[in-house]
Amino acid sequence: MLVIERVTRHCLAQEQSGEPRHCVEDRCIKMIGKYSIWFSTPIGDGAGIVEFGPNGQLSGGDTTFSYIGNWEQDGQRFKAAIFAKRVAPGPPGVFGMDEIDIFVTGHSNDGASASCTGFAKQSPGLRLEVTLIRMRDERQPQNSVPTE
Repeated sequence: MLVIERVTRHCLAQEQSGEPRHCVEDRCIKMIGKYSIWFSTPIGDGAGIVEFGPNGQLSGGDTTFSYIGNWEQDGQRFKAAIFAKRVAPGPPGVFGMDEIDIFVTGHSNDGASASCTGFAKQSPGLRLEVTLIRMRDERQPQNSVPTE
Protein backbone atom coordinates (compact mmCIF):
# COMPACT_ATOMS: atom_id res chain seq x y z
CA MET A 1 0.00 0.00 0.00
CA LEU A 2 1.32 3.44 -0.92
CA VAL A 3 1.02 6.48 1.29
CA ILE A 4 0.69 9.90 -0.31
CA GLU A 5 1.78 13.19 1.24
CA ARG A 6 -1.09 15.64 1.62
CA VAL A 7 -1.12 18.61 -0.70
CA THR A 8 -3.27 21.66 0.00
CA ARG A 9 -6.83 21.73 -1.34
CA HIS A 10 -7.01 18.48 -3.26
CA CYS A 11 -10.10 17.71 -5.30
CA LEU A 12 -11.11 15.31 -8.04
CA ALA A 13 -12.70 16.85 -11.11
CA GLN A 14 -13.64 15.71 -14.59
CA GLU A 15 -12.22 17.15 -17.77
CA GLN A 16 -14.27 17.25 -20.96
CA SER A 17 -13.18 13.75 -21.98
CA GLY A 18 -14.47 12.41 -18.65
CA GLU A 19 -11.02 11.39 -17.40
CA PRO A 20 -10.21 12.24 -13.77
CA ARG A 21 -7.91 15.16 -13.08
CA HIS A 22 -6.33 16.05 -9.79
CA CYS A 23 -6.61 19.72 -8.80
CA VAL A 24 -4.51 21.70 -6.36
CA GLU A 25 -5.39 25.33 -5.73
CA ASP A 26 -7.43 25.47 -8.96
CA ARG A 27 -4.58 23.96 -11.01
CA CYS A 28 -5.40 20.56 -12.54
CA ILE A 29 -2.73 18.02 -13.40
CA LYS A 30 -3.42 14.81 -15.26
CA MET A 31 -0.77 12.07 -14.89
CA ILE A 32 -2.89 9.44 -16.68
CA GLY A 33 -1.34 8.59 -20.04
CA LYS A 34 1.73 7.25 -21.80
CA TYR A 35 5.20 8.62 -21.08
CA SER A 36 8.72 8.25 -22.42
CA ILE A 37 10.86 7.46 -19.41
CA TRP A 38 14.59 8.01 -18.83
CA PHE A 39 16.21 6.58 -15.73
CA SER A 40 19.68 6.27 -14.25
CA THR A 41 21.59 4.89 -11.30
CA PRO A 42 25.34 4.96 -10.67
CA ILE A 43 25.44 1.56 -12.46
CA GLY A 44 23.88 2.74 -15.72
CA ASP A 45 21.21 4.52 -17.73
CA GLY A 46 18.09 3.30 -19.49
CA ALA A 47 14.96 4.40 -21.31
CA GLY A 48 11.54 2.98 -22.02
CA ILE A 49 7.83 3.68 -22.08
CA VAL A 50 5.38 3.58 -19.17
CA GLU A 51 1.62 4.09 -19.14
CA PHE A 52 -0.23 5.39 -16.08
CA GLY A 53 -3.76 3.95 -16.12
CA PRO A 54 -6.81 5.66 -14.58
CA ASN A 55 -7.28 2.73 -12.19
CA GLY A 56 -3.94 3.30 -10.42
CA GLN A 57 -2.10 0.64 -12.39
CA LEU A 58 0.92 1.18 -14.58
CA SER A 59 2.70 -0.91 -17.18
CA GLY A 60 5.51 -0.50 -19.63
CA GLY A 61 8.86 -1.70 -20.68
CA ASP A 62 11.98 -1.34 -22.75
CA THR A 63 13.86 -3.70 -25.04
CA THR A 64 14.83 -6.10 -22.23
CA PHE A 65 12.53 -5.43 -19.23
CA SER A 66 8.80 -5.27 -18.60
CA TYR A 67 7.34 -3.08 -15.83
CA ILE A 68 4.09 -3.48 -13.91
CA GLY A 69 2.94 -1.72 -10.77
CA ASN A 70 0.63 0.67 -9.00
CA TRP A 71 0.66 4.44 -8.65
CA GLU A 72 -1.18 7.11 -6.68
CA GLN A 73 -1.34 10.86 -7.14
CA ASP A 74 -2.19 13.69 -4.82
CA GLY A 75 -2.06 17.01 -6.64
CA GLN A 76 1.37 17.41 -8.19
CA ARG A 77 2.95 14.63 -6.11
CA PHE A 78 2.83 10.93 -6.93
CA LYS A 79 4.28 7.63 -5.73
CA ALA A 80 4.63 4.30 -7.45
CA ALA A 81 5.62 0.74 -6.66
CA ILE A 82 6.97 -1.08 -9.72
CA PHE A 83 8.10 -4.62 -10.40
CA ALA A 84 10.62 -4.86 -13.27
CA LYS A 85 11.53 -8.20 -14.82
CA ARG A 86 13.95 -9.11 -17.59
CA VAL A 87 12.06 -10.54 -20.58
CA ALA A 88 14.85 -10.67 -23.19
CA PRO A 89 18.63 -11.04 -23.22
CA GLY A 90 20.59 -7.81 -23.21
CA PRO A 91 22.87 -5.55 -21.23
CA PRO A 92 22.68 -5.43 -17.43
CA GLY A 93 19.79 -3.43 -15.98
CA VAL A 94 20.41 -0.17 -14.11
CA PHE A 95 20.32 -2.06 -10.80
CA GLY A 96 22.37 -5.01 -12.07
CA MET A 97 19.55 -7.51 -11.39
CA ASP A 98 17.00 -9.32 -13.56
CA GLU A 99 14.01 -8.93 -11.18
CA ILE A 100 13.60 -5.90 -8.99
CA ASP A 101 11.02 -4.09 -6.83
CA ILE A 102 11.29 -0.32 -7.32
CA PHE A 103 9.74 2.48 -5.27
CA VAL A 104 9.64 6.07 -6.58
CA THR A 105 8.23 9.40 -5.44
CA GLY A 106 7.91 12.32 -7.76
CA HIS A 107 6.48 15.62 -8.79
CA SER A 108 4.47 16.37 -11.93
CA ASN A 109 5.55 19.73 -13.27
CA ASP A 110 2.54 20.35 -15.50
CA GLY A 111 1.10 16.98 -16.46
CA ALA A 112 3.36 16.98 -19.54
CA SER A 113 6.47 15.99 -17.61
CA ALA A 114 7.50 14.67 -14.23
CA SER A 115 10.63 13.90 -12.28
CA CYS A 116 11.13 11.45 -9.46
CA THR A 117 13.69 9.63 -7.38
CA GLY A 118 13.60 6.18 -5.94
CA PHE A 119 15.36 3.01 -4.93
CA ALA A 120 15.08 -0.76 -5.27
CA LYS A 121 14.04 -2.91 -2.33
CA GLN A 122 16.89 -5.26 -3.16
CA SER A 123 19.44 -2.40 -3.24
CA PRO A 124 18.14 0.47 -1.06
CA GLY A 125 21.42 2.42 -1.07
CA LEU A 126 21.45 2.81 -4.86
CA ARG A 127 19.65 6.01 -5.88
CA LEU A 128 17.42 6.01 -8.97
CA GLU A 129 16.62 9.21 -10.87
CA VAL A 130 13.75 9.29 -13.37
CA THR A 131 12.40 11.79 -15.91
CA LEU A 132 9.06 11.27 -17.65
CA ILE A 133 7.82 13.15 -20.73
CA ARG A 134 4.21 12.70 -21.86
CA MET A 135 3.81 11.14 -25.29
CA ARG A 136 1.27 12.57 -27.68
CA ASP A 137 -1.92 10.51 -27.83
CA GLU A 138 -2.18 9.32 -31.43
CA ARG A 139 -5.96 9.03 -31.05
CA GLN A 140 -6.27 12.79 -30.44
CA PRO A 141 -6.01 15.12 -33.46
CA GLN A 142 -3.20 17.66 -33.43
CA ASN A 143 -4.06 21.34 -33.35
CA SER A 144 -5.51 21.99 -36.77
CA VAL A 145 -5.43 25.11 -38.84
CA PRO A 146 -8.94 26.46 -39.49
CA THR A 147 -10.03 26.27 -43.12
CA GLU A 148 -12.28 28.73 -44.83
